[in-house]
Amino acid sequence: MNALSSISDRELRERLTAAVSAERMAAADVIFHLVELDRRRLYLEDACSSLFSYCVERLGYSEDGATKRVRVARLVPRFPRVLDELASGAIHLTGLFLLSGHLTEQNADRLLAEARGKSKRQIEEVIACWFPRPDVAATITPSVPGSVQVELSTMSGTGSAGPPPAPPDPAARARVEPLSAASFRVEFTASTALRDKIEHARNLLSHAVPGGDLATLIERAIDELIAIETKRRSGAGKPRKHRETQPGSRHVPVEVQRAVRERDEHQCTFVDAEGRRCSEKRFLTIEHVDPFALDGPTTAENCCLLCSSHNAHRARQVFGEEHVARKVAEARTRRKPSGVPVGEVFEKVLAALTHSGFKRREARRAVEEVCRRGVEPRPEPVLRAALAVLVP
Repeated sequence: MNALSSISDRELRERLTAAVSAERMAAADVIFHLVELDRRRLYLEDACSSLFSYCVERLGYSEDGATKRVRVARLVPRFPRVLDELASGAIHLTGLFLLSGHLTEQNADRLLAEARGKSKRQIEEVIACWFPRPDVAATITPSVPGSVQVELSTMSGTGSAGPPPAPPDPAARARVEPLSAASFRVEFTASTALRDKIEHARNLLSHAVPGGDLATLIERAIDELIAIETKRRSGAGKPRKHRETQPGSRHVPVEVQRAVRERDEHQCTFVDAEGRRCSEKRFLTIEHVDPFALDGPTTAENCCLLCSSHNAHRARQVFGEEHVARKVAEARTRRKPSGVPVGEVFEKVLAALTHSGFKRREARRAVEEVCRRGVEPRPEPVLRAALAVLVP
């Protein structure tokens, strides 16, 4: 029997109001705990590479629910009062998520005040008034049955001038939506340059792909890219002459890389206390089980795959927080060119060299070296000098 069927209408409404209030308090309490868990990085101990992964894999939230909670949790250390807004029901979780990319110390009080008591659509209108964006540019949306649907934006507007819009959320820029057991709708926004490259590829492959099917075209390109990157990381799969690693070198031979990646199945190998393995398959690095700094050998048996988060986590466990922070600071100092015009000139020359076929790392080193010599900070002299370094 329905336990609520015997209560009066008034009591039902009162109970529901109390339940909603408790739900809001619970939501704020969840965010409060996520903030502290994030601060302690406890998700790493539970074999999760990020707070988002923890929310999905350990707490059972949907991707959308996890995204909102993580974004709001990251907002709390800067604006602790948002927890009160959430707990009281003045601003709902989705509203705080929408506001998170726009709140600053200067506008937080007024923006939060305007958002109180408003629906999602009304908060979107508030944000649009505060941060107007240009009109939507013309788009090209192929919709051939069976092909990947892609939104190609010209990335320029014709509306009235205004401040630049906030950077779009990665989840909003790209979407992969299952349509059936064997097909997906893939949508993303591209630049004009990418649109032109796609059209050029269509023209070049007009004999091989007469219909210009976008899905076929992109699949061929991805297959080629995977083959190139697999060969670069693991070699061509042919027997190679064994070369001894130079003393003191951190270089991991290709045959060791290939063996480690195949053995670890291209997935982070961190396992938590309950035997759960980290599911991360991106941003993987080959790391030494016995640290290289402590004379650990560079062999397949002593190497494993770790995601960037668990790589840093293990380093903190072995060497300590202060040591890792110092090494990170030193690396950033090395990457920052001394006396280099980091702005337009540096980036222009770097782009020109990479477009000419040089690897970005080599090009950056050459430009940094040239700038340290005191070459006139104009694109032409810097480019000529950098080419002289790269091609003596």
